[in-house]
Amino acid sequence: MKKRTMIVAASLALTLLQSCAKDTYKQDQFVNLLNIETGTTHSPEGYFFADLGCWHGYGFNNSSDMSEAGGFRGPAFAGERSLGLQWLSPCLEKLTLMEEGNVVPYTKIVSYEYLPGMLRQYLQAGSLSVEMKQIAVTDRSTMIQYTITNQGAENRSIASVLQGRATYKDAGFSLESGNAVTVNVAGGKHYFVLSLPDTWTVKDGPEKNMYVAAGKSTDLRPGKSYTFQTFTSYCPATGKQDALAEHASLKVKDAEKYLSRNAERWEGYLSSILDRDTEYLENDRNRKWAVKALMTLHTNWRSAAGDLKHGGVQPSTGHFNAFWAWDSWEHAVGLSIFNPELAKEQMLTMFDFQTPEGMIIDLIGLDAKENNKVCSKPPIAGWATYMVYQRSKDKAFVKEMLPKLLKYHEWRYKYRDHDQNGLCEYGGIAPQVYQGQWESGMDVAVKFDGVKMLKNAEGAYSFDQESIELNSYLCAEKFYLAYLLEEVGDKAQAARFREEGKKLKNMIQEKFFDKETGFFYDRKMGTGELVKVIDISGWIPLFTRVATPEQAAAVKKNMLDPELFGTYFPFSSLNHKHPLYQPDKGYFRGQTWMNYTYFGIRGWKNYGFMEDAAKYTNLLPDRLKGLTEPGYPIRENWNSATGEAMTAKHFGWSSAFSILLLAEDTDTFPYVPGM
Repeated sequence: MKKRTMIVAASLALTLLQSCAKDTYKQDQFVNLLNIETGTTHSPEGYFFADLGCWHGYGFNNSSDMSEAGGFRGPAFAGERSLGLQWLSPCLEKLTLMEEGNVVPYTKIVSYEYLPGMLRQYLQAGSLSVEMKQIAVTDRSTMIQYTITNQGAENRSIASVLQGRATYKDAGFSLESGNAVTVNVAGGKHYFVLSLPDTWTVKDGPEKNMYVAAGKSTDLRPGKSYTFQTFTSYCPATGKQDALAEHASLKVKDAEKYLSRNAERWEGYLSSILDRDTEYLENDRNRKWAVKALMTLHTNWRSAAGDLKHGGVQPSTGHFNAFWAWDSWEHAVGLSIFNPELAKEQMLTMFDFQTPEGMIIDLIGLDAKENNKVCSKPPIAGWATYMVYQRSKDKAFVKEMLPKLLKYHEWRYKYRDHDQNGLCEYGGIAPQVYQGQWESGMDVAVKFDGVKMLKNAEGAYSFDQESIELNSYLCAEKFYLAYLLEEVGDKAQAARFREEGKKLKNMIQEKFFDKETGFFYDRKMGTGELVKVIDISGWIPLFTRVATPEQAAAVKKNMLDPELFGTYFPFSSLNHKHPLYQPDKGYFRGQTWMNYTYFGIRGWKNYGFMEDAAKYTNLLPDRLKGLTEPGYPIRENWNSATGEAMTAKHFGWSSAFSILLLAEDTDTFPYVPGM
């Protein structure tokens, strides 16, 4: 708990400093960029709002149904990967107003508002108005504040009643001392604690797992209000007594402080992105896109819990309920723009599970039994560490990361270079081809059709194919490691990595590029034959600055060729003329992905193609549905022929790269140092 508290405090302190930037953006300027109301066509089932790394959060019920008025939907909660995202209740806190023993009915749902960092709703009950605000106050706890105002001309005597029922299938419900309710789920693995105002009467309700809490009547003169708060803590992988102890740290007297801290923290996040002086953030549409991406990342934030020693951002809570390696590193680069403390934590999360040999495993979760240890992921951790360092200037972070990064880099050459020629392959711990496909992050990409697995060592296999993007990432990583080593004073080792990088760069230019077609390809081991599938991996040498200027120009020409990629939008995962091009299904067989789109645009910038980089960055929201349309979630990928959004909703790396595309042009440090 102490470690978690320090992380949140550091994040708050930084964002308070950031909020003093040249412009102060307010939460109220960005309302309902995302739709989390149930019953609408744009909302994913079970999606919610969360913040500060909480494993629970809330949504809205249907705003057209008056019978559902009076509370927030939820809470929803996550846990181990197999649990997924679940609703504890349709509405665990439903407010009813009473006067002289009679219900004062709601007459209008005025608005449901999702702001950065807050849910807010306004209701009307005749001449009474009700405002509800929901925020996170710690990485385990949330607060709902209720304010009832007499807008009429006569005195009123109003009592408030809250009631709710835990409807999750195995919820265990109990009333506790101090006006608290506990609910355990998943067979007692995880605990909720709900505390109600201490002057109220709380008792069991008429149905199972239900409570009813009633306050005394309050006299309200015209224009006057009264306010009260409730607090909910959700403690995954925690017993009942520890959950109660966690909850006991919350103080009603600090309610206004919690709200002011929430506003200051979120104003800091907003300003740290939107104050960056780039052409893309000069218009309101793109600013809203950036804020939507920020909100998405923070709702997917999960703090340390269970077997997780550090927190970070999950790819898509409710769809991908764990931490994947290269997603985590991509998230970290985006987070470093506005929340570098979380970015650093995100980097450490995966390395906590580094194997003795040095491998970073594919995915980790709250329950380590569900970790996937059969493969790794593309080596972009050095890039991410460099970017986080450049934006945080935290040398202690570099010193902590370097031994882990070096071990991981060396592991790749020992266990994923079958013929020890300095060119690596994707692989896994067993001879199943799918492990190498997973390790590539490109899953069923056409270029892997027909590959075979070769044994390198006990528990180490790799493809009979050297991948262009893998070796390009590794080449850039050598330069990132050299720079970081230089920063901590290890000049000798820095020089070695720089020389290795230059050698590998020349090998890639000579062995993976085809002059006739002007593109980079994978390479078969032994024969050196190029695997001439024109796909997104061919522009990674531009992203990593491995290509010569002439090679970069040739690749760019192919990217804009209407016979290959340059039709609806030039960043399809597979060229449009390939017989296996399937933009509406099959990972990496025709979808547009935001990470590879960023890699392409960043690659153009690396070689001075600034005009096209700007053109296609500005074109993104016109082509890819949901990036800027109000209410729509940011998706995992898009149909490259139509721009229709596809697969997982509220996706992390699509959001991280959105922020980078819009904001990073103000960076002044070299993208790949020493190249």
